[in-house]
Amino acid sequence: MLTGAMLGLIQQTGMDIIVLTEELDEQEFFSSRLTRMETFRLLGVMAYTARNLSANVREQLPEIDWPTWAALPAALIRPTDHPLQIWVAARELTPLTVQHLIEYRRVYPELFSLVP
Repeated sequence: MLTGAMLGLIQQTGMDIIVLTEELDEQEFFSSRLTRMETFRLLGVMAYTARNLSANVREQLPEIDWPTWAALPAALIRPTDHPLQIWVAARELTPLTVQHLIEYRRVYPELFSLVP
């Protein structure tokens, strides 16, 4: 049940990031304080939730780039030192992760179940 909630949180948070950033280019993103800060916050939610998934669950979902999610919190602490890493996480890693989660939900519905 907890796994299903965590995977659902990652997917929904990813969708929120996609909506926030979909019509922005890199310069607009980094110029928009509110959008940038909210995206940083949501990326952190995704990264920390991914980190707290069991290793067994992450192994069952190998197409998701778990090592990149694990490295992201360090970049979010010092975003001015890692703008490309954050931009790529928002515009590429997040949509790919959401896409994989949608596919995995069909293959492994039990992982996404909220029923104990």
